[in-house]
Amino acid sequence: MTVRRPGLLLAALLLTACHRSPAANTLEQQLIFTANGTFDAQADHRDRLPGGLRSVVWTTHPPLQAAAMTITYDGDSRAQAWNLIVEKPTFSAQDAAGAGAATVQTAQGPALRPAATSGLKDVLVLRAGEALRLVTRGYAAQRDPDLLSAFR
Repeated sequence: MTVRRPGLLLAALLLTACHRSPAANTLEQQLIFTANGTFDAQADHRDRLPGGLRSVVWTTHPPLQAAAMTITYDGDSRAQAWNLIVEKPTFSAQDAAGAGAATVQTAQGPALRPAATSGLKDVLVLRAGEALRLVTRGYAAQRDPDLLSAFR
């Protein structure tokens, strides 16, 4: 007698589909996860700022290989409007921007714009001394309009 267990088969298929691929551990993915709040629970500080902004600061255990990280974002649209400062990262601006990134000129100096196929396609990567600054188009539109021309 054969016992059919469609629930078991479905569970196995779901586990296979949800299994994290090696690509999920790329720098691009980690930057996206950080920006979207995945690592907020391990932050040292979370604050509300004037103008509907919020910030999250990691100094003891930043989510990426860096001395510290700070994200400032629009409390109503975090995924679209954020500014991430990565202090003394062990990776370069080119690493953050990924393959195929274009160099663009901004009022704040040269920046990298990730390729259109990147999960960071609407982000600029700027060098700021020993830090990197990643800024979304949405954040630039709201808080830093002199960067908007670099998104065209």
